[in-house]
Amino acid sequence: MSTAAQAPWIPPRPKPELLATDSALVAEYCSWFVNRRAYTRQSDRPNPDNNRYYYYQPKERATKTRLALNEGTVRLHLSGAQTIGLYAINPETQRSKWVAIDADYTRAHRDLAALKLELKEDGVEAALEMSRRGAHLWILCDEPLPAKTCRVYIYNLALRLGVPIKGTLNQVDGIEIFPRQDELREGEFGNAIRGPLGIHRANMHRYWFEDAAPNFQAQFAYLRQMKRLTAEELETFTEGLSIPEEFQSRPRVEQPVSFLGNGKGFQILEHVRVKRKSSGNWWTRCPSCEKQGHDKSGDNLAISVADPRFYKCWAGCSKEMIREALGFPIRQR
Repeated sequence: MSTAAQAPWIPPRPKPELLATDSALVAEYCSWFVNRRAYTRQSDRPNPDNNRYYYYQPKERATKTRLALNEGTVRLHLSGAQTIGLYAINPETQRSKWVAIDADYTRAHRDLAALKLELKEDGVEAALEMSRRGAHLWILCDEPLPAKTCRVYIYNLALRLGVPIKGTLNQVDGIEIFPRQDELREGEFGNAIRGPLGIHRANMHRYWFEDAAPNFQAQFAYLRQMKRLTAEELETFTEGLSIPEEFQSRPRVEQPVSFLGNGKGFQILEHVRVKRKSSGNWWTRCPSCEKQGHDKSGDNLAISVADPRFYKCWAGCSKEMIREALGFPIRQR
């Protein structure tokens, strides 16, 4: 009998529930949750390094252009054939059709229940949807409302209740509020969240809204009758309020890796921390401007994503000035 270690038995993954989703239901879903045509898709297989299922922006294979979300994609999402992530903010209007609160820590369900109750005191209805590691709380809007004002409302609600907000004051665990940004700049997408009623690819489980029976007919009936948040209500709730600077959420920006090239010479990405990525560039504070007390917005310097050896300060600092400010002056030949 062989003593070699045997691979652990892995149960077969259940097949998704394939439904002949009605076109009218798909259209309703889009009217409630789709605010722009950009979207993400959850991978069907886990990352071999950490066994996690990541979201990515799907692209057309031949042209590498991003695919646009359409009713066919939403139908696949509802059927369980694929899982999509939705962006909150439409960059043309800086408004969102919904507000979502994501919580995936130990006290998540209790904190979301407290928020739901407090919202009800304001006359705002919120739908609780379980997730793989926690839960999501959804508020539907009567019309697309300003992302910034939506965030001000939920931030102050959470602060009043003592609900932790992830990313504020070095808070590791806490709720995440979608929209995650007050507004988007050109070329930015913000942060996506799994579309409601979708199947998580890791366990092939569909998460329903708690206050309705676990079937599409009941779920859609529940969503139809939900009271929507109006512009007048939001204005009343947020009058005189703002998000204190010390509580401002700053979603982590994934830092680029240094340009490999031949592995030699000066690489600017080793000396700066990027703020955002858009229009084919990394954007960050210009070291030369900073040395002069300028660049309060922290994004004067553009660094080419394709080849970071090329960078430019849009306030006019030369490459020599930038290198000098970093302590790596260009050698004179």
